[in-house]
Amino acid sequence: MVSIAILIGTPAGTRLMAASSERSAALMAEALLITLKREALPAPLWVQCADTGIVERLTSYLADLQGDLVCVDAG
Repeated sequence: MVSIAILIGTPAGTRLMAASSERSAALMAEALLITLKREALPAPLWVQCADTGIVERLTSYLADLQGDLVCVDAG
């Protein structure tokens, strides 16, 4: 089992999420990011895990998601 921590900066403060799977970590972070206003994006975020592959995948996915949210919201 892995241990993943994601820290996301929001206008309301920093949010820390913890998960034991890559999928649940992604879903929790996604749920938070989609609630943020366009002006708050891209939100600073940090992914921590002993598995660097997970860190790279989640960081890339969440950055892409934020880019998509900015474009969708602007459209």
